[in-house]
Amino acid sequence: MKDLLFIEPDGSNREEVRRLGYRFVDLLVESASRAAERMPLNRDPGLIGEHYAPSEEGRDVDLLLDEIRGFLDRGMNPAHPGYMGHMDTLASAIGIFSDAIVSSLNNNMLAWEMSPVFSELEQRVMRWTCGLFGLGATPEDPDDSERRPVGHLVSGGTLANVTAMWVARNARGGSTMDEHGLFGQPPYVFFASENAHFSFRKAANLLGLGREGWVEIPAEDDGRVRVDAMAAAIRSARAAGKIPCAVVGVAGTTVTGSVDPLEEIAELAARERLWFHVDAAYGGAIAFSDRLRPRLAGIEHADSVTFNPQKWLFVPKTCASILFRDRHQPELHLREAFVYGMSNRTTQGRTRVNLGEWTLQGTRRVDVLKLYLTLEHFGRARLARMIERQIDLAQNFAGAIAACPELELLHHPELNIVCFRYRGVRTGANRIADNERLDFINTKIQERIEASGLGWLSLPHYRRRTILRAVILHPRCTEALLDRILDEVRSAGRELAGTL
Repeated sequence: MKDLLFIEPDGSNREEVRRLGYRFVDLLVESASRAAERMPLNRDPGLIGEHYAPSEEGRDVDLLLDEIRGFLDRGMNPAHPGYMGHMDTLASAIGIFSDAIVSSLNNNMLAWEMSPVFSELEQRVMRWTCGLFGLGATPEDPDDSERRPVGHLVSGGTLANVTAMWVARNARGGSTMDEHGLFGQPPYVFFASENAHFSFRKAANLLGLGREGWVEIPAEDDGRVRVDAMAAAIRSARAAGKIPCAVVGVAGTTVTGSVDPLEEIAELAARERLWFHVDAAYGGAIAFSDRLRPRLAGIEHADSVTFNPQKWLFVPKTCASILFRDRHQPELHLREAFVYGMSNRTTQGRTRVNLGEWTLQGTRRVDVLKLYLTLEHFGRARLARMIERQIDLAQNFAGAIAACPELELLHHPELNIVCFRYRGVRTGANRIADNERLDFINTKIQERIEASGLGWLSLPHYRRRTILRAVILHPRCTEALLDRILDEVRSAGRELAGTL
């Protein structure tokens, strides 16, 4: 099959292509259905030689399929039920196959005429998503409502957060910012928790605000930002001649999964007349659950929201979004921030929107199909039950840790992330007080669990300590598996503590 380069538009090689496609499907299904047998993380890349050069005349597909098999057995394996190191999960089956359809169509979300059906589908799905968080208009409002929100898919939460801070800066600077930029103006700053995602550091850099453009606000021991400290920082910035432009609340911090007090931050933003952005890239998924949605109270007052379906809705990467509460509010300057040079088309009596005008990206892959199909195939209620189940597992896991004398629970989980560490017994000579020794022991425990193939925990640094972190995200994770992992943590900890 060396010369099978395209699916011929006239159908002349249909059967040959079908046979090739089945071979790829067989490879995909065989690999995915054996995920539990492979390591949750294989650090051996096992790649081709260090100095790569492409083939001169092409290689046979049989040889390439054999090579791909080697790739599939290596790297991160979030489909393993014990993989709980990061905010990554296995992809939905329908989402996996939708990516192949998208690749075959090869549409471009830059302009409406280059992706008519997907441009319309994205706008409708994103409008519903805005409504999920209570932004702007309700789904029942007419299309021409002055309160109509707007949202777009982007390639990752970093791009969404950068976009939000870009618009916030321009909203504060008005038309002067669009025309003249930052030249001659006092320093602009925004305020976010010390536990906020590193993408805000990138945003400050990219927007010309410098390292001090993100004012880091201290957080409580539970990981939630201190709103009193945020208010004080705003006053200090103004007194120093700086221009505050935005405050950020986080719904699901990267390390602990903590949810900032969004209602209090919303009140502060309104009082200080600042843009209010919520980074709900991860925790926003709890909005699907009627039981859990109240934990996001205050998000409905946000001017913008980051939400990533790729994290907790089982949608294949990439699938992230930036949502805006009200695209028609004049002082938000959305059009001034985004739209450059392209002209909208009117067809069938309606103005068609070129989505490439409204994000930092121009050419963009169709990501909405896998999101739409996953939502439709799973259903909102089933997704809600799965999210609730994982949070319940996290609560039980945290309870087991708190009840164990050898372990230290570092926070009470709000979502499905549990942070803890081995401490040894809590009384007597065996209690370990040396933090450097504890860091070493917990590092070795993490390595031991990784090598066992039982599961995979990440090893972040939190409040200057090395800790173990479990993101209970896999739909096939069970109480029994979590118990086995805790047994392994205790066993490894005792052995290591006894030999040091």
